[in-house]
Amino acid sequence: MGLFRRYQGSYLSYVLAFFWYYFAMAVFTSVLSVYLTGLGKSASEMSFIVSASGIFSFFAVPLAGSLNDRTTRPKLLSCGMLLGAGALGLVFAMSRSVWTLFLLNGLIMSLINSILPLCERMAGASKYRYGALRVWGTLGYAAGAQGAGLALEYVEPAFIFVLLLASSLLAAAGFCGAETPSAVSPKREALPALEKRPGLLAVLSNPSFLLFLCIVCLFGGSQGVNNTYAPMLLTSLGVPASAVGTVLFFSTLVEFPIILFSHRFMDRFSGKALLLCCFAITIVQFLCYGLFPWAGAVIPVMVLLKAVASTLFNMINLKVTRNLMDPRLTTTCLSVINSVSSMAGILLQNAGGLLVDRTGIPLLYLCLTVLNLAGLVLALFLKLGNQEKVFS
Repeated sequence: MGLFRRYQGSYLSYVLAFFWYYFAMAVFTSVLSVYLTGLGKSASEMSFIVSASGIFSFFAVPLAGSLNDRTTRPKLLSCGMLLGAGALGLVFAMSRSVWTLFLLNGLIMSLINSILPLCERMAGASKYRYGALRVWGTLGYAAGAQGAGLALEYVEPAFIFVLLLASSLLAAAGFCGAETPSAVSPKREALPALEKRPGLLAVLSNPSFLLFLCIVCLFGGSQGVNNTYAPMLLTSLGVPASAVGTVLFFSTLVEFPIILFSHRFMDRFSGKALLLCCFAITIVQFLCYGLFPWAGAVIPVMVLLKAVASTLFNMINLKVTRNLMDPRLTTTCLSVINSVSSMAGILLQNAGGLLVDRTGIPLLYLCLTVLNLAGLVLALFLKLGNQEKVFS
């Protein structure tokens, strides 16, 4: 019992939670498109299966976020979702029907995505610095991407789902020990009572937050498509599956200094300036994929830029939420952001699949460039201060 008490709220519990949660996410998603292609699925079929993540998450994530904000035991909810995702992964490994894969992918990803807002809130509200916790998620994602690529190439494709189950169990052990946001938020006692409006209505009645959701649609939707088609772009250029995992591994490691030193710049610059930087990085990346589709050009850009913009945007989500909304609605806000991003991904995934079947991957990335230019313009009109220090 004494050992368990020392484990409660310890740095080790956070390390386990973040590392293995992001490992589970990466091992399932990073090479899913390559796995489905290996099953003989066309680009449009693959996009349809992957789009289930957005459809299911659109409804599940806000509900889970609202429950996490209001329940006194959010860790139990998170552990249950992790174990459910791991178990369903084994069923996914035995499935071949497009509709069955669609259903299972939607269920698995809605469970995994529902935990992400809680992770971000835990990192931002714990007694440890944000970067010191979130960096373990980066390492976990990198290891998961590499593990999935190696399993696909050298072991057995279905072994990916054994890794998913094992990492889900280890992540659940971490969540059992980590402190919940309600327990660690230093400002909770000083805040006035919440309005009687339901959390979702309070979130969706803020005009600045609604504009930010429009920006999320363009950025998050295009990033979802990029996560699906970046591995396919590499394989279409002759890169083997194991090397795809290696490229994704090193691209994720680039996040490491960004997250570790987030306290040096995330609270220093305004949300608008960070958003503009995000879109600029993404536009350069997608232009390269569209205009220079050969491995010698794509791989260096993918390693250096793929994870930078998405990581920065995830931190901006937390910054925007904490500056615009009541801190006690943080998980609900992050869940809405995740849900809107997923819904945008639904439309873009299916449109992207049809486009790739008819023209090829490079034209898809040129279209995504245009969407990100539109997002950059919208970001210019966002009114966002820099009042609350979240990452220091």
